[in-house]
Parts: sequence; C-alpha cells; structure tokens
Amino acid sequence: MALFKYPKRTHYCGLLRKGRVGSEVVLNGWVSRVRKFGRLVFMLVRDETGVVQVVVPAKSPAFSVAKEVGPEYVVAVRGVVRARPENQVNPEMPTGEVEVAAEEVVIINESKPLPIPIHDESLMATTSEQVRLRWRYLDLRREVMARNIRFRHAVVKALREFFDSKGFVEVETPYLARSTPEGARDFLVPSRLHPGKFYALTQSPQLFKQLLMIAGLGKYYQVARCFRDEDPRADRQPEFTQFDIEMSFVTREDVMGIVEEAMKYLFKKVMGKDLEIPFRRISWAEAVEKYGTDKPDLRFGAALRTATDELNPYIGADEGEVVRALTIQLPGEKPGKQLKLVKRMVKDFMEANKIGKYAYVACVGGGTASNLGGEAGKEIARILSLTKGEVAIIAAGPYLKVSEALGDLRNALGRALGLAKPGEYVFAWVIDFPLFELDEETGQPVPHHHPFTSPMPEDIPKLDENPLSVKAQAYDLVLNGYEVAGGSIRIHDRELQERILAMIGLSKEEMVERYGFLLEALEYGAPPHGGIAIGLDRLVAVLLNEESIREVIAFPKNKDMTDPLTGAPSKPPEEYLKDLPWLKVEHETT
Repeated sequence: MALFKYPKRTHYCGLLRKGRVGSEVVLNGWVSRVRKFGRLVFMLVRDETGVVQVVVPAKSPAFSVAKEVGPEYVVAVRGVVRARPENQVNPEMPTGEVEVAAEEVVIINESKPLPIPIHDESLMATTSEQVRLRWRYLDLRREVMARNIRFRHAVVKALREFFDSKGFVEVETPYLARSTPEGARDFLVPSRLHPGKFYALTQSPQLFKQLLMIAGLGKYYQVARCFRDEDPRADRQPEFTQFDIEMSFVTREDVMGIVEEAMKYLFKKVMGKDLEIPFRRISWAEAVEKYGTDKPDLRFGAALRTATDELNPYIGADEGEVVRALTIQLPGEKPGKQLKLVKRMVKDFMEANKIGKYAYVACVGGGTASNLGGEAGKEIARILSLTKGEVAIIAAGPYLKVSEALGDLRNALGRALGLAKPGEYVFAWVIDFPLFELDEETGQPVPHHHPFTSPMPEDIPKLDENPLSVKAQAYDLVLNGYEVAGGSIRIHDRELQERILAMIGLSKEEMVERYGFLLEALEYGAPPHGGIAIGLDRLVAVLLNEESIREVIAFPKNKDMTDPLTGAPSKPPEEYLKDLPWLKVEHETT
C-alpha cells in the first residue's frame, strides 16, 4: 500500500476513446470489479468520469500486484491504451472500444468488504434506506447517486448563469438570526456570550431579502439553506435548500415571467429540452375544484366533481358536508388487475386524511365492484356514467378536506397507474390564493402563505368585513404534481403590514418585539417588491423522476429527522454545557 508516492493521473478513466490508442496513460481511481483468470487479471477502474477496463497479463511487471487487488481498492494504473478485439467491444460502456494494458499497478489504499452491494442495483433495491444512509459515502459511489448529485450541480449552475445574466446580485444573508416565526418552529442556538438568549437558524431569508430591496439592491438571489424544526413528515428535511429571488418595482407577472425564462434556460442547458412558455395559469379555487389540490399533476386528466345531491343517499354525508367524486380510467386491457392497487391506495389515503365516509366503484369484468355492495355500486356507476375500465372514488366531508384527500390520491394514482408519463414535464402557475385561512384549532385567521404577502389592492377594503374572501398576490409554480416554487408580492407599507399582523392576533408590543426592525425599515422609502423561492431539492427530484428528495441530497436526514451516518442529533461535550450554566440540559448519570 502506497501512502504517499504513486503515479499521478494523466487521463480520466471515462474519457478514454479510440483516439487515444497507443498513448501511455496513468489512471487514479477505484476498482469496481476484478476478475482473475490464471494468467490474466481484468479490472474495471472507476473515477468520477466513468469506468474503463484494465488488463494485466502475467508477463506484465504489474501482475504480482494486480493479483492482490480487491473490489473498491484505490489504485494507480500506468499502461498503454489499446483497441479491444472486435468480438470484445462493449457497446454499453462509453469506453467499451478500448482497454488499458497495465505496466504498473500501485495499491494506494485497500478496502474492507463493503457492507452494502453498491454494484448490484437489484440488491440495492432491497436495501433499506436506513442502511443506505448509514453508509451514505458508499451509497454515493453508485452511478445513479453520483449522477443525481452532479445533475443537481448543473441545475444550480444554470440558474446562477441565468440570473447573473439578468443583472441579479448574489448576496449571503445570515443563518444565525432572531426568532421570527414563519409557520414552523425555529431551531434555537444558545448564546454563550449572552446568557439566557438564543439565536434562531433562519427558516428562510424572507425578511433579509426584503431589507435588501429597501436597501436599494434591486435584484437579489441566493442559494440559501433553510431550517425548520417540524415534526417528522414524509419527504421533509429539517434543513433544505432554496434558490431565493427578490426584485424591486415588480408585479406578480414580472416575477412569474422571469422564472419562466429561467426554467426555459435551465431545461435547454441541462436537459436539452425546449420548454414552451408562458405556463398555464390556474386560480387556487379552480385548482381545488377540478383537481382537489393546489399542486395538481397536469400530465393526465381525471377531474373531480361535486355530486352531493346525487350520491348522498349512498354515502351519508352530514349537514354542511359535500360529496365529491374522482373518476380515473384504469390502464391496460385487463383493468381488473389494477383494482387491488387502487383499493389499497384509497384506504391508505382516506385514513391518512381522516376521511371516514368514502367508497369506490369500478366497472370491471362486465359488472361493477364496490365496497358498498352490488346494487349501490351499480346505481353509483349509472349516476356517474362510468364506462368499462373506469373507477370512481367518492368521499364525504368538509369541502377542502375532502378535496385535498381526493387531490392527493389523484396525483398518487396517476403515478402508480402510469397515467403520468415519466420524462414529461407540465408546469403551471397557481394564483389568486386566499390571503387567510382558518386555523383548525383556534378558528382564527392565519396567513395562507406568510404575513408579509400583500393582498390584492382591490380586496383591501374587505379586510375588516370579510377577511377570508381577500385574495393574495401570491403564486406557486407547480410541476408534475409538486410545488417547486412559491412566492408573492410583499407588503411595502408599514400601516398595512401592522394591520395584517394585528389580524392574525399580534399585539402592538408583539409586532415590535418580533418584527420591529422590518416595520421600522418600511418607513424609510420601501419600494414595491416581490420574489419567489425555488425549492432546489424538490425541483431536482422531479426532474430526475425521483419520488424522494433524499435521493438528490448528499447527506440527508432520515424520516425520523436523524442522521444514521453521524448519529446526529447527539449530546454535546460536557465542557460546552459548562459554558451554558443557565441552560437546563438533562445530564447523563453513570
């Protein structure tokens, strides 16, 4: 094993082609696979660009060392590029027409047998995510994971290029700030120098980017880390990344327009696809009515309908509740095979959304199948005009709750049944959101987005008499059933900002305590401004057709918000705690 001296790389493994035949090269990398056949050793040597075959015959001075090489050893190889015999060309490898005849092999470092089968994707598919995250640095050696991380880099690079070309300035804003709640719980960091006080890790750069507009910067962007101490939820991370943007003297159409241009540039630069702009605009009310959700997957049809009067006798909605129906065409010549999957998903989604009154009716096999029984199923099929191969899912309850359950189910069924085609990308803007929604626990109005979102000017007179009817100057960018960006035009007037804060229950003292610096800044010539945050983790996952954002983050937390690799969160060293005597921490006892 060579700890210090070894031949340094002259060429990359994955870039060797027939044009290099006859050249002497030095490769540095890992051994993906090694085969030893008597008087021949074959190695696949890999670096970040790809793999190439290395051949070590018995007559080579490197043969004795090559026989000792094992999988994932780190090696240096010096040899001559030669063309593979015609019957040994591998068309599935970019380097499949050449190989390297080794004259020197140096073992730079050895490797223990790997705890996960990174070179067998079928076995990796059965390896739990917890195990993969425990050995994440090995998991990242897989081609698919390396591709994801590099693709993410290309996306960020393209966005930076585009916004740089439009005169935006990249500015870093603080991560350690004061606690200014934005809808989630802050991560708190105790201050050693100021006993009893805490910093908060910023949930977003929201207030700082508004201050940058007041400062006169005009156009800002940042690749920003954000932190939210939320309860464990599927596919959420306590720390995530957004491409953050803010602009002065703009309307919502200005912000949406430049984001459309950015997406068009990104798709062409990174994916070689021509994207048509402008994107479709859908009001929030229309999205919920037609698709049940404000993040609909528009790659397929299947709209919802309200049928309370017709279907209530069969499902038993209470007074004030609605009955809504989702109809989907089961694919294939034998749609009955898909019904088992649909039934399971219906049960799971209704339970997850706490919908107790629901049913399914399917026209399969020359008749109907329903959890309500034969006659009821036939009558519902008649009312909804179901045709062969169609299934209807019906649910009763409060309008928004039922719509959301059916909308989430619709998006999931579209992917599970293959109605939403991978590789197809359909963007849409959802606009005209309500400014407020009712908190389920308190019954009080709370911001639908955040309290710095400006109401539509024509709706300001309604703030006192009917606040729930006020629409916001907010906009979400939806792609294939996921929200990939969200933003708004901000409030730039102190009086209006205080009015909104008062409506969500803050006293004058609380306003000043939490947001005094912003309110003060609004009195010093604050321009109209607005922006948006692109969720990088989600955007990259959707572009790569990955279901989980953990597949596009190098070192993510698991579903329990812990890190199996490093053991975070963990207890800090005792000497750190001694510097914080005022902080009550449960000490370990021995």
